[in-house]
Amino acid sequence: MSSRICANLWSQIDPPDNPMGHVTNGVHVPTFLSPHWYDLFDRHLGYGWEQRLTEPGCWDGIYAIPDQQFWAVRQGLKSQLFHLLRDRLAEQHARNHGSAAHLDRVLRLADPDNPRALTIGFARRFATYKRATLLFDNLQWLRDIVCNAQRPVIFVFAGKAHPADQPGQELIRRIAEVAKMPEFESRILLVEGYDLRLARRMVSGVDVWLNNPIHPLEASGTSGIKAAMNGVINLSVLDGWWGEGYDGENGWAIKPVTDPDPARRDREEARALYEILQDSVVPLYYDVAPHGLSPGWVAKAKRSMVSLLPRFNTERMLGEYIERYYRPAAGQWHRHAQAGFAPTRDLARWKKRVREHWSGVRVRRIDHSPARIRFGESLRFELAVGIDGLEPADLRVELLFGCPAGAGAAPAQQHLEMHRERRIEGDEQLYSIELQPDMCGRIGYRFRVYPHHPLLTHPYEMGMMLWL
Repeated sequence: MSSRICANLWSQIDPPDNPMGHVTNGVHVPTFLSPHWYDLFDRHLGYGWEQRLTEPGCWDGIYAIPDQQFWAVRQGLKSQLFHLLRDRLAEQHARNHGSAAHLDRVLRLADPDNPRALTIGFARRFATYKRATLLFDNLQWLRDIVCNAQRPVIFVFAGKAHPADQPGQELIRRIAEVAKMPEFESRILLVEGYDLRLARRMVSGVDVWLNNPIHPLEASGTSGIKAAMNGVINLSVLDGWWGEGYDGENGWAIKPVTDPDPARRDREEARALYEILQDSVVPLYYDVAPHGLSPGWVAKAKRSMVSLLPRFNTERMLGEYIERYYRPAAGQWHRHAQAGFAPTRDLARWKKRVREHWSGVRVRRIDHSPARIRFGESLRFELAVGIDGLEPADLRVELLFGCPAGAGAAPAQQHLEMHRERRIEGDEQLYSIELQPDMCGRIGYRFRVYPHHPLLTHPYEMGMMLWL
């Protein structure tokens, strides 16, 4: 995504190849993992699990935790959340001079002594692209989902909008309006005074973490990571970290709708949200066995923790920063700093010369390779490259060869360097390659020429590339 956002900086380079990379965010596990999990983890993961955060095998021990013990921790965390919600909502109610009877009606499902109601959390900054009110697209459908006495559902909303963000504040007003409707009292709770304490309770205490931003505007979404590490199951648009973390078994995903009309897009994604809630989330949660819990729900919560904890933590994140960026940058520093930074001055002169001559570089094909060959036969490709005053060593000529891309998939290509044979005439140089394809079926190929220097930090950082 980052490479596509910045593609205009290297307009001749395909976005997947340009120098813009990324490291997905991670969360500091000791800070955001509830202490209620520590005893269970010590027993089933082994002492010292805190030093093995990035080892997937370490987390497999979560599967061995008895379902009753796992569920007891989850219910204990939800009970803590309900205690805090009751305190916060009682303060709000008293400030607004509400009656005690009305407060009891609002809080009747958020019972800390019996936290059985399915609880779904949405807590974050109320920016418009996060679509906090997508849930209210079809209120009648929402009533059918949440207003079932045998399968109650609570939605807890919390967050703040910037003082200058009027559209964001309108989202909060809309949530408050719906929460006051008689059929949604006790089922939609809007909690004021969003702070770190409430955030910590919500990401560990709800059953489902809801996130439905407009794709592809979600930068990461670390609140969902904090929830996942505490056994909360994510229900999110496939954007940000969830686009990488979702594996089909560790939560639920709303596939982004590509429609130029925002209203139609929101309507279709709201429909998907309702269908997931109605057909998957609520039935699974309330598919309770005789021992008082849903085995399927616990299995999905365990799968969420096992699959996501070793990947979306700060230890993995920092390791990727070091290996992808900091260590190579340090190596470049040592290479450039030699001999009083003489290599840096040489590279600057080389870049200046390439920029002056690049517009004169040209390429043409001179071979006549057949359109079809038998398996095992060889192909020879030849190009004439006019270098316009540059040296042959200043350029790299490559053949991109392989199967064309399928629907929604990147092409499977080999990047093969073509070798200079000789000068043809004038400034034209002959480059060639001979290969024996090891694949059958339809095969595509392209040629490209780009500046090359051993001191470049990224092979395509000049942003110059000719295609044929």
